Amino acid sequence: MRNTIKFALALSGLVALSSAIAQVQFGPITGDPEKGALLYFDHGCYACHGYQGIGRKNLANDVSGIMFSEEVFLIYLRARADLNPMLPVQDMPNYPATSLPDEQAKDIYAYIRTFKDEPPALQDIEALQSILDAAEAEID
Repeated sequence: MRNTIKFALALSGLVALSSAIAQVQFGPITGDPEKGALLYFDHGCYACHGYQGIGRKNLANDVSGIMFSEEVFLIYLRARADLNPMLPVQDMPNYPATSLPDEQAKDIYAYIRTFKDEPPALQDIEALQSILDAAEAEID
């Protein structure tokens, strides 16, 4: 019984937290997304984050906490320059202000905020449908 109560309380806490997160307002965007697109590719961001923010480290649909605001994004980029040697699991390159000025970082931020992951419906993927149809034909 006690475990059931603890579980129910934990679950209700998670529901409340997810509701609060859903209502979070992201900060304003002052950068230029067109300039940011060029910088995103020039700095090789696509290598981990994909061409539209879906990659090894997803950024699309504002899923990353570092995308909450330009300020948080800049803090992450800058603080890592000092902390990266102490955090060997970090594999993102360092971006101190001397290599990526704030204005350019804000442009990249603006570009990343345009990323939306909107995959097609399964029935609209012709290659997948061909595979499924062939598999179904073999079963019959």
